[in-house]
Amino acid sequence: MNSQTPSLKLPRIATGIERLDAIFDGGFPAQSVNVIAGEPGAGKTVLILQTVFEAARQGKKCIYFTTLSEPAVKLIRFMQLFEFFDAALLQEHIVLADLGSVLRTQGAEAALAMLTARVEEHDPELVVVDSFKAIQDRVEPERRRTFVYDLAVTMTSWGATTLLIGEYTESEIITLPEFAIADGIVQLRAARSDLNTIRELEVRKLRGSSFVTGTHFFDIVAAGIDFVPRVRAPDLSLSPPSNSNTSTPTRSSTGTPGLDSILRGGWPANSATVVVGGTGTGKTILGLKFLVEGARLGQPGVFLALEEAPDQLRATARGFGWDLEALEKAGLLVIYHIPPIEISTDRFLLEARAVVEASGARRVVLDSLTSLALGAISDKRFMELIYALTKHLRRAGVTSQMNLEVSELLGTGQISGHGLSFAVDNVLYIRYVEARGRLNRAMTVIKARGIEHATELYEMTITKDGVQIGRALSDLQGVLTGLPSPFKPDQ
Repeated sequence: MNSQTPSLKLPRIATGIERLDAIFDGGFPAQSVNVIAGEPGAGKTVLILQTVFEAARQGKKCIYFTTLSEPAVKLIRFMQLFEFFDAALLQEHIVLADLGSVLRTQGAEAALAMLTARVEEHDPELVVVDSFKAIQDRVEPERRRTFVYDLAVTMTSWGATTLLIGEYTESEIITLPEFAIADGIVQLRAARSDLNTIRELEVRKLRGSSFVTGTHFFDIVAAGIDFVPRVRAPDLSLSPPSNSNTSTPTRSSTGTPGLDSILRGGWPANSATVVVGGTGTGKTILGLKFLVEGARLGQPGVFLALEEAPDQLRATARGFGWDLEALEKAGLLVIYHIPPIEISTDRFLLEARAVVEASGARRVVLDSLTSLALGAISDKRFMELIYALTKHLRRAGVTSQMNLEVSELLGTGQISGHGLSFAVDNVLYIRYVEARGRLNRAMTVIKARGIEHATELYEMTITKDGVQIGRALSDLQGVLTGLPSPFKPDQ
């Protein structure tokens, strides 16, 4: 197809779940046959019921066939628990038909005949069979493939969109004939992670349609399916959005004079910085000052808090003379807080991006990556999320600071950003140093992409005014071990 020819887009049956319809490119293609697969309790029936009620609200006639696992009376009682339920639609646009008794007493062929007769009687735009596998299991093994192919021909003649629900295993998805004839395959999973259950959704196939591949996430709530598409890096070949910051100065002052001096004016605008250090080294204070300085310059900021609650942050800032509440009231600061317990990383980053966009933020602080990592399903996925986040923020014209706590108090440890260097532009390292029976702080800029910066280690203290950068520790050696000694040029 050349660029002069408009692409043909099939009509859709929307699920009514905005984020899910987005990865389906609008919903299930009209007149397609789709299998919704998953283990018991994965959320298949909730997803399809929500789709049925959405179609009915749009004036489409729907017929929902129940079999052995979901009799009609049980289904009605179950669906009333959800906000999408509308009893009036059951009378006007949704027909419930029970195939269970016919299937039990007369077998699959009779159930198929009844199903076909009801479809021809009502002429629906959407047909659901829950569970189709219950029908398929009643067919003699040697007849199953022929049965499915005959059914495929019949379903094509209906001119309706068909959704076949079933409790299928991974091996059955690969081998059973219904998946060969299906235009779409959507798999739902309920994966265990420690004490939590992570609900996942994957579009395995959607014939003739674009869709977003990979694993996505969802929860079941009172409204139905609360869908969270996996966070992906933006397409950097696209032009920046209209609200992106194109007039940002080349540097973003940190608000800490000594650090700005080391950086020759501040962090590069639109860059991502990771501040690495042990507990109590001053990472949060640096982040708060960064946002306070941005507010002074008229640049709105967002503090993404996974550790300290908003009141704690306000109290901390108040101790340094920074009035966060005044900045919040002026629209120059948003504190977005989610406790790290049971956090969904994709959900948090999706919602965080929405907060950043809604506030018009030019500066963002994430405190901390350490807590965010608790919700990641793997180290690899954590790295992917941080890479995607930094690229989204850069494209939106945001300069960001992300804090990373390291466990070592003294000793060499890792100072490269703990594997995050590839995803960020700048790395600031803070550590404790033992000297004369006291713990002092030292800091250095390990990396600052594209700018000249000082490379010495510097003394760092926390005063009533915030972080203060002191002298260069050029007379000491072994500072990064935590146990410095006087520098001797002849050694």
